[in-house]
Amino acid sequence: MDKHLDKIVKAPPAVKFGGLAAAVVLLTAANFFWVIQPLEEEMEGQRAEQRRLDMDLAEKSEIAQNLNERRREMDVLEQKLAEALTELPENKDVEELLAQLNDIGKKSGLEISRVEPGPETVGGGDFFARIPIRMAVSGNYHEIAMFLQEVANMRRIVNVNNIQLNGAKTKNEKVILNSSFMATTFRFVQTAAPAKSTK
Repeated sequence: MDKHLDKIVKAPPAVKFGGLAAAVVLLTAANFFWVIQPLEEEMEGQRAEQRRLDMDLAEKSEIAQNLNERRREMDVLEQKLAEALTELPENKDVEELLAQLNDIGKKSGLEISRVEPGPETVGGGDFFARIPIRMAVSGNYHEIAMFLQEVANMRRIVNVNNIQLNGAKTKNEKVILNSSFMATTFRFVQTAAPAKSTK
């Protein structure tokens, strides 16, 4: 070991500086390949991960901002569905409808002599069923018109057709008419999805 140190001490300055420069170059190269390059690769990987996370955060932030708007739209749609189901309910509720028609008739001043619900019919491919109700009432023209107007203003859809007016007679200084008509209401029918054919 002493021999090597003596050689280095006795060596000319150019050799000493050349050896020192070579040692520095070797240490720098080793430092670059073993320390700096792996750190740079790790940092590049972390930068790529950060870019991915930033994009993910931006996407989720946009979804979160739109969430309240989507909830409001959902509430509006649910409210519209509830309103539509009052106009076109899923259940028959004929007894409730008959009670409403009876109340409207009494408020209009009519005497209801006949209320006869018919069988429910569903047309091919229709999403609703028809429920006919044959009615006969008596009252003056104005009372019958008021009754029909109130029926038209009901939340539930009720069509009135085949209106007949006859049998005019005077009662308590009023001209009383007998009227018969067909009131048709509807209900929503769930349509089943067509079955898949299997061979």
